[in-house]
Amino acid sequence: PSGSRGSDNTPAAGKRTAAGAGLRGLLPSIFKGPGLVVVLVAVAVGSVAKFQPSLFFKIPHVGFIPWAFSGGQIPPYFAYEVWQGENHESWLKDNDVVISTGVKSGTTWMLYCTHYIRVKGQAGPKPFVDVSYTTPWPEMVQHPEHTTMQQVEMMKNFTLRDGSNLAEYWDNKEYPFRIFKSHYMPRQHGKEGVREAVLPVRERPNVKYVAMARNGLEVVRSWNPFSNEHRAELLALWGGFPPRLPEDDITESFQTWLPGNAMGALWWEYVACWWAFRNDPNVLLLHYNDMIVDPRVGIKKLAAFVGVPLTPSEFEDVAVKCSKEYMAAHESNFRYTLPLHPTFGNNGEHGLMDLGGMVSKRLMTGNSGNLKYSDEQKAQWAKMEEELFQDPVLVKWAREGGSSPGTFA
Repeated sequence: PSGSRGSDNTPAAGKRTAAGAGLRGLLPSIFKGPGLVVVLVAVAVGSVAKFQPSLFFKIPHVGFIPWAFSGGQIPPYFAYEVWQGENHESWLKDNDVVISTGVKSGTTWMLYCTHYIRVKGQAGPKPFVDVSYTTPWPEMVQHPEHTTMQQVEMMKNFTLRDGSNLAEYWDNKEYPFRIFKSHYMPRQHGKEGVREAVLPVRERPNVKYVAMARNGLEVVRSWNPFSNEHRAELLALWGGFPPRLPEDDITESFQTWLPGNAMGALWWEYVACWWAFRNDPNVLLLHYNDMIVDPRVGIKKLAAFVGVPLTPSEFEDVAVKCSKEYMAAHESNFRYTLPLHPTFGNNGEHGLMDLGGMVSKRLMTGNSGNLKYSDEQKAQWAKMEEELFQDPVLVKWAREGGSSPGTFA
């Protein structure tokens, strides 16, 4: 399927914002060498921005910049369409589980653990071939000319290379519930201006949502190596996004993740929005630190929330599957392939990252090399936490995790 990204029935309709708003914090890394000339020329082509902004992605290395200047969302492959209005009614079912963890906050880990909880640590009706097959990401645009609503329809009856149906992996009738990935946050009165606040948490009380936050400075520190692990093929697909970042300088990423900047809402608004929903009965709010300190307690909490009783033997099987050692030994499960894209990754042989990238040693251990914060940056971040969150209990929890009403204890 294809369509004009600028028309109202495409991802662009759910991804447009004030021109250039998505670029704040990214400018230092793009206005270098010939990049500025390319950007100025591209932005000058107003008809492209109006009628088919996805053409910007054909500009090598910097195409995501005029896309963002024209009002496109950053990251450019995120889209809200599947969650907007009543669109979720066409594909989301009661008893589904949405793993909506924060960016760089253990998303793949929680998807994998939740899957092995639902199959009680066993192989299940279909093998876990890839996270994109078994626990799909509906808001991820797999091709610049796709819409996410087109993709959820494709997922229902899509034939894979081996002749099997994709739905056998994610919508298998033997599963007690289906699992979807997200990075978004709940719809909330007074937060209508937050583009990412689109999940129908209270509108769909029979759908369960698992959210998990992480210390903000640790999120930012992990962004550089994570961004740099992405395959060149993905960058070519999305006009150079995510850009390559310095291995030894955190400054650009620090600016990008500040409130109001390109990636800021995916931490600042994410934490504040989910905190307000922490006592809702269909929400489980976790903290990455707590899961790291005692994953066994976290698994018990998660299993109870999704309603899967585990015998002692089953629990041990799940605990093994959820360990970083097991995941690292099964790195091919985490390629994040794009099965709905006709050619990406040699028809599924490769994913968004090189083999092992999502569970690489430095990503799983938090080893971010030589990336260090200055005392000024630490002080600036701490001051913003106190000013924006205001509640000292929330500030402490966002930084450290730990027990608080309605959250992981």
